[in-house]
Amino acid sequence: MIQSNFDVTSGINWAILVALGLLLSIQAWFILRNSRISRSRKIVRAGLNGLLWLLMVGYVVQPIWPSIRPARHALLVGDAVPGAVARRVSDSLHIQERVNGRNLTALYDSVTLLGQDFPVPTLSRLCRPNLNWIPYPERDNVWDIRWKGLLRQGEMQRVTGQIWSATAQKLTLQYAGHPLDSAVLHAGPNTFALAFPVFSVGRTQTELALNGKPLDTLRFFSSRVVPLTIRFVLNNPDFESKTLADWLGRQGHRVQLAATLSTNSRSQVTINATPGVSANATPDLLITDPANAGSASVRNAIAGGKSVLFLGLTTPEVNCRAINQALGSRFQLRRVSTEALVKLSPMLTALPFTFSPALNQFPVTAYPVAMQQTSGRVGVSLLNETFPLQLSGDSVAYARLWHAVLARLQAPAQPGLHVDAPIFPRIRHSLIVNSPLLLPPTLHILGDTIRVLPSPINPASATGYFTAAQSGWQPLADSLAIWVEHDPAWREVRQQRLVSHYIQAHQVYGPKAGQTEQQRLIGPVDKLPNWAWLLLLGVGLSALWIEPKVE
Repeated sequence: MIQSNFDVTSGINWAILVALGLLLSIQAWFILRNSRISRSRKIVRAGLNGLLWLLMVGYVVQPIWPSIRPARHALLVGDAVPGAVARRVSDSLHIQERVNGRNLTALYDSVTLLGQDFPVPTLSRLCRPNLNWIPYPERDNVWDIRWKGLLRQGEMQRVTGQIWSATAQKLTLQYAGHPLDSAVLHAGPNTFALAFPVFSVGRTQTELALNGKPLDTLRFFSSRVVPLTIRFVLNNPDFESKTLADWLGRQGHRVQLAATLSTNSRSQVTINATPGVSANATPDLLITDPANAGSASVRNAIAGGKSVLFLGLTTPEVNCRAINQALGSRFQLRRVSTEALVKLSPMLTALPFTFSPALNQFPVTAYPVAMQQTSGRVGVSLLNETFPLQLSGDSVAYARLWHAVLARLQAPAQPGLHVDAPIFPRIRHSLIVNSPLLLPPTLHILGDTIRVLPSPINPASATGYFTAAQSGWQPLADSLAIWVEHDPAWREVRQQRLVSHYIQAHQVYGPKAGQTEQQRLIGPVDKLPNWAWLLLLGVGLSALWIEPKVE
């Protein structure tokens, strides 16, 4: 059954067919109006012109037909794949020929790649056959992972990926020996997701460990957030609030401590006072206790879309009902212990309650603190006292805790650049630019100028693509930097990314790219090669040139 390789969606192809139709009409008109030749010569000339016209139409349409030769399929096995696995996959797919990159010499109709340990020269020889891919990840080694390469301080860093675990074990993300988040793996393939608030500024590195054994290092760059205006409104300030205010001040935030000394007397202290900023301006974050839930300052902050955090709960269920009634939130608590306090760590305790899940509620990972979105953000903390962490010298744990809380309460990060890591040299990566202003048509990064294309659905977002030539920390924009991995780092991930990109490019530009679904189903096909078309067109043109000269 003869079919066509003609792309009916291409306007150029249809324009060529219309031009060929006009050419046939012009040929017929010239032959019929020529009265100097006999009727038999007109028939011969018309036949030769019609034959040449059919050859030109055939070249445009490119007829194809099912191949009479048997299709050849091969299983291309990576060097890291055990022979027993290759034999099992070959038998299950009924593929008789198993080859590797060194003996891949014959031409095949389709090639199935098993594994991902294939060098670039081997992949470059697979431009003609149809490709399928079966990954084979190494055991106890991450083979796919992503995290944010650029963040702001306080933003949540999320690390997602896949790992094939040989046994049940624990995957931990840690910073300077302190665990940030962990996941329990079962034997077999696992998809993991780890998250933690970024508490550092500048170039940062964390470590991924499996059962305490380091796997590799995750590097990213965090920029300092725009300082917030934070106001403490407390009836009875204590050491907890003063410690927190001092820490927020050292982070660069503008902090106001307001306290009621008597009926007509109030005290206010400001840390990092900003000239020209009114002390009565609505703060970005208001920290208070449940007794002030119905006060005008709290109501005005929520109505203005700001955030309020409630500390120092004494009777949590009663306190949450008062907060819900005053601000329209829906916090629900559930008791988890009969003790007065529950211990979260040697120096950290909390009230014996937990938050019941709610649709508009966002918990702070690893801590009994939750936020709900109303017209503003309402946060409630069940923590008892956090200053013992500072007094014990564990400033990292204290910073991690409060950065996690602020990440849920502060406004979304300002527009900027977003890059997914890991970034490998000589592999194309995407860069997303978010800006409410006019987006630039080009960006200068890594010593090169790239074009950015606006999103068709979001005019404030654009995407550009870049390729890093060097490894290590590379400057980006004015004050940012990205880490480009060295070749040995994340070898499994790099190979997986390389093969994945090649398969995607092959699907777009490979032999199946111009085929219809029906053509893909009929299997291997044959067609006239280009040299045969050139020969036939040459014969047709020669016949037309010779015909007037033959009497």
